[in-house]
Amino acid sequence: TGATKDGRLVAHYGEYYLDAGAYADYTVNVARAVGLTAFGPYEVPNVHVDTYAVYTNKVPTTAFRGFGMQELYFAVESQMDELAYELGMDPVEFRLKNVVVPGKSRMADGELLREDAGAPADVIKEAAKLIEWDKPSEKPKEPWKIRAKGLAAFYKGPIQPSNAAASAIVKVNEDGGVDVLVGTGEMGQGTITALAQIVAEELGIPVEKVRIAPIRSTDTVAYTWQTVGSRGLFTDGQALMRALEDLKRKIRVVASNIFRVSEDRIEIKDGKACVSGEPHHCVTLDQLALGYMLPSGMTIGGPLMGVGTHVPDRNVLTDPETGQVLEDGHLAPFYTFGAGAVEIELNLLTGEIKVLKVVTVFDTPALNPGLAEGQAIGGAVMGINIALRETIIYDEEGKYKGLFPEGMLLNPCLSNYVLFRAADIPEEFKIKFLGVKQKDAPFGAKGIGELVMIAWPAALANAVRRAIGIRITELPLSPDRIIREIKKHKPELLKDVEKYLELSL
Repeated sequence: TGATKDGRLVAHYGEYYLDAGAYADYTVNVARAVGLTAFGPYEVPNVHVDTYAVYTNKVPTTAFRGFGMQELYFAVESQMDELAYELGMDPVEFRLKNVVVPGKSRMADGELLREDAGAPADVIKEAAKLIEWDKPSEKPKEPWKIRAKGLAAFYKGPIQPSNAAASAIVKVNEDGGVDVLVGTGEMGQGTITALAQIVAEELGIPVEKVRIAPIRSTDTVAYTWQTVGSRGLFTDGQALMRALEDLKRKIRVVASNIFRVSEDRIEIKDGKACVSGEPHHCVTLDQLALGYMLPSGMTIGGPLMGVGTHVPDRNVLTDPETGQVLEDGHLAPFYTFGAGAVEIELNLLTGEIKVLKVVTVFDTPALNPGLAEGQAIGGAVMGINIALRETIIYDEEGKYKGLFPEGMLLNPCLSNYVLFRAADIPEEFKIKFLGVKQKDAPFGAKGIGELVMIAWPAALANAVRRAIGIRITELPLSPDRIIREIKKHKPELLKDVEKYLELSL
């Protein structure tokens, strides 16, 4: 990666290799996403990136939460810090100098970033503020421990087919409740709750009166392409908004006939259709559910249902030779921008890293702050675990020849695949949503389901670099790797600690 002396990025050449294992499965698509997202949320006028999915004699790999972005940003954001140090700049200042500008910047794929794409610079500023970047970390009482802070910025969007459509059906019941048919799947991310909130807000009814029909068969639900890519709320939410508009249009038609006024005078709020400025001229949703019976006995209207569909706007493919977007379109219907920061305490004796503080900032609004914060905290713990603990170990050098076949997987079960426990979870989390709306998103909100995972390998590696002056380029940042790197590059750190311990004894 090249930069001018005053800190302006000018070029990036990258080759990214992804281990597909014995079978390609979905790794090819992950490799494509990695290539199209490089070089992160920064404006680089000259970019050449090649990505490869490589067959190996290992367990097959596939898509996982984050879709290759943890690995990509581990490389990109580590390099951003190294470039900053090489130029004598603060890492946050360096990022802000090069971050993309909505409406002006082009991404690596040649796409012009839309004006309402988000707040790439603001998320970095806010993360730095919340982690108190300019304030030195407190010095631990034990001289063999060091504290430091690290930060990483990122962006991601659901790169999907141009026909990745969604649809929704809304039906009013005789009790005034509303049934909703959507195809998105609920796997703990909270999309169903958010969709119910959208219905409640639009019709002015309690969220408890909204029922999202459980998915039992694709024969009986509305179509959606897939529940992937942090797209559920954005895509199915837009289909639902259009279904609600269709429903409200039908409600206005019936209510205008009841009260003999024009449709534009009908307001829908608090579960009622009322004549604007005449609160006594109202009819409730339950009265309209099956049509409205006039005093004469004639029924007008009929069962109230709304139907809506959504197809991504101006989603296009890329040129297979150049990787640039075709025509004046975009690869994803939205991009969420974020930044993550950590403060760590590193034990020079054991190599252990304790995460003291975690900061996550996203540019998008949160429709349900509680659910969104839960996503952010859970994703941070999951991402930190990947950075510090998770690894698949093979006997690649034949060290255990005679005991196991050469190349044997040495930790094939959860008893020796190390994961975080409750005691390992950081005590302090600061989560913030800046509330920057995208015009065509449901209430301006974009997806975060995968983005909550992305920052942590890079942010932690950057914190380690600031703590001991060593750039570690492999994951996980395990105690044995930390000690090994210190002995190799900074043995004087251990000697200073040993001298202290000798004096103490």
